[in-house]
Amino acid sequence: MPVPTVWSIEPHTAAKHKILEEYLKAWYPILSKRNQRILYIDGFAGPGIYEKGEIGSPIIALQCLLDHSLELCQRNREYNFILIEKDKERAEILERTIQEKFHDMPKNVRIRIYSIDFETAMKSLLAAIDKENKSLAPTFAFIDPFGYGGLPFEIIKRILGFRSCEVFINFAYNPINRFIQAEDDPREATFDELFGTEKWRDIRPIKNPDERLKRILALYQMQLNTVSKYVKSFEMIDKMSKVSYHLFFASNHIDGLSYMKRAMLKVDPRGTFSFSDTTDAGQSFLVSYDESTKFEDEADLLYKNLVGHTLTKKQLEEYCIVHTTFLQLWSGSLKILEDQGKLEFIGTRKRYGTYPSGCKVNFKKIG
Repeated sequence: MPVPTVWSIEPHTAAKHKILEEYLKAWYPILSKRNQRILYIDGFAGPGIYEKGEIGSPIIALQCLLDHSLELCQRNREYNFILIEKDKERAEILERTIQEKFHDMPKNVRIRIYSIDFETAMKSLLAAIDKENKSLAPTFAFIDPFGYGGLPFEIIKRILGFRSCEVFINFAYNPINRFIQAEDDPREATFDELFGTEKWRDIRPIKNPDERLKRILALYQMQLNTVSKYVKSFEMIDKMSKVSYHLFFASNHIDGLSYMKRAMLKVDPRGTFSFSDTTDAGQSFLVSYDESTKFEDEADLLYKNLVGHTLTKKQLEEYCIVHTTFLQLWSGSLKILEDQGKLEFIGTRKRYGTYPSGCKVNFKKIG
């Protein structure tokens, strides 16, 4: 069924946009402090607006920047937006929407709209960079297709190969799962490009749908990990309680992962990193974190997973960000374990219950 030029927004789309918005609020200020130029790419931008006037991802991205106008846009920085929308009519609506919503665009904000497909646009951009022997500016690429076509892994690999470049990808599990078992099919070449490998063929014989889901997602994450150090996914579930797609974030910077986790937890404070269309999106966004047991919960999880190991504080901080639902390492969590005799402090400190940089801690086996 063809997608209309402008369509109604689904709860999972609103949740996805909330994650995008929360992340960009942190991303713009951080990148602006370190770089002269930054780039936002919207790979499947759409018309920028929905049936009832809700704003789409390119408008959200612009609004997040302009909300920081006094802090950011008046600095000697250049903000570039590349908005790619293959459908000519949608691209025209997007251009009008931007003009209507942003009357006084700062001169250092530059917007380019391309009415071609994502693959062609990115290959052209990357070829121009190669020809001039330049590097891609620090980039956040939001890649949100309707399906799985036109999203070759080679382009993702190229983007992540540049310094301070990140991707946020809608990995369309549902249609991929629907066709991945069809053999001698023209889609095989598309899957080869999507995964950047032929290893997806090993998944075909798997009949158990849960195991197939696990293997498909694991393969794509493994591919992303070949070109980025940190990968985080977020599951979107449809009204039929089936997995619709996964959002994959990939970055080579621990700070990027940390801020993306914060953004995801705004949508799912439970820490399951998932959202269901059966949940009211607006209500979910307003749920606050339960602070009452955070030290105890983190202490229990760290001890369970790390008993018998000795780590530096830096290693432990990274472990919390990468391998747990927690946003950071709290000294209160370590103190609980030390009070219980489950943690040994190694290093020097001025007072008990503090854990300065450079120290080590050993999660002691008891009994």
